[in-house]
Amino acid sequence: MTNIKTILDEIAAEPGSNAKMEILAKHKDNDLLKMVMYMAKSPRLKYYIKQIPSYVKDTFELNMPLPQALDTMMEVLPTRKATGGAASAILQALLQSVTVDDAYIIERIIDKDLKIGMGTSNINKVFKDLIEKTPYMGAKSFSEKLAKEIFNPKTKGAQKESKMAYSQIKMDGRYCNAIIEDGEAYLESRSGETTLLTNSRLMSELSQFGDCVLNGELTIPGFDRNTANGIVNSVIGITTKLRDGENPQDEKDHLFERYNQTYEQLLNKIVYTVWDRIELDDYEDKKSDVPYNDRLGRLMTELVANQDNDMQCIELIEMKLVTTYAQAMEHFVEALNRGLEGTILKSLDGAWKDGKPNWQIKMKLEIDIDMKIIGFNYGTIGTKNEKLISSLTVESADGKVVTKPTGISEADMKKITANQESLMGRIIEMKCCGLSHDRDGNYSTLHPVFKSIRDDKDEADSFEAIQEIENMAKSLPQV
Repeated sequence: MTNIKTILDEIAAEPGSNAKMEILAKHKDNDLLKMVMYMAKSPRLKYYIKQIPSYVKDTFELNMPLPQALDTMMEVLPTRKATGGAASAILQALLQSVTVDDAYIIERIIDKDLKIGMGTSNINKVFKDLIEKTPYMGAKSFSEKLAKEIFNPKTKGAQKESKMAYSQIKMDGRYCNAIIEDGEAYLESRSGETTLLTNSRLMSELSQFGDCVLNGELTIPGFDRNTANGIVNSVIGITTKLRDGENPQDEKDHLFERYNQTYEQLLNKIVYTVWDRIELDDYEDKKSDVPYNDRLGRLMTELVANQDNDMQCIELIEMKLVTTYAQAMEHFVEALNRGLEGTILKSLDGAWKDGKPNWQIKMKLEIDIDMKIIGFNYGTIGTKNEKLISSLTVESADGKVVTKPTGISEADMKKITANQESLMGRIIEMKCCGLSHDRDGNYSTLHPVFKSIRDDKDEADSFEAIQEIENMAKSLPQV
């Protein structure tokens, strides 16, 4: 049977996601490879090892088979039959009992990173449903009907008394779950990938919480949304390289040159804004029947209890208690006028579940504008759209607003790709969530999506016209 490291190296060396899946598919009957993939990527498995212990490589003439070593790991580490120094000693013994290549595999599993540039969704396309999907509760897209039903839910017979709701500021940072157990904190993305912020103030503060799972987003105060997200991504990348024994000095230098702050300074400025707290067992079950008001109360109690510990990097989401749809709309427009993306309306008695329930509504602005095509962008190399135009570069009539709408159907992609020359300068209709700024401070749009090519118009909207459209949308009827 092919060495597992050899397979992983082959996948890592291929830049395209489709090609990576093709390589993996060649080994779809390899049960050991499936086990390695599962142990490294499953959000349910934690190994509670902060640092790989030092060990002498390839010390045995007769090495332990990798399956036996992995069985031992599964029996001892996730179950916490051994913890602390005892767990580290067992891992050290295993690393010294296998071949150099197999020791590398064990290290990758412990770090929850196979270093193959392949996410869970693509692995599951080859090994169907091998890795559990990370539970995530989102919000329904805006619907006046659904929003009003939060205050006056449908009932049989007599009308229930009108309810209250929370209107919370919609964050637009990097979402992650904080899983905290026995004083150990672990961050994972919406897709279940590890989010490394080792040795940060945030991780120290999270470890002070009791056992639970927190939902929130990472931001950096003092920077606009796009800039903050870019910095957070860079800091996570540097932290990952440091964990792997690499020297990311160039990346550190780039951060300092651009923001006049060191990696360490930016690492410790990352703030985790939280809005939900669920029990570990409920998270594993992907549902909790505890009403949101109670979950929020527990979260607030823990935050208050930790204030004596000078907590600076964890904060509660900004919110307002509203009693009517009109008040919810008023808070939404207030958020927009502050330059924020919008609000989330949440029922006080909403349960927690994986999915987008009716008791959480995304109150987002949506406007339609006309823009002029000034460029064409092919899909990412290695994807099915790499030879098709998958997004456009468009601008307003005065050139003050430039953006790149996506969401083009496959049929339209083919049509646009074949007619680029004749379409240059043509007008398109697109929808977005209002004006924003790009990383360089230029005007752009939030979440631009292509709708159609305008055959009946030869002039785009100007910056001032887009402002007027946005302002009119903000004047929604508050009834």
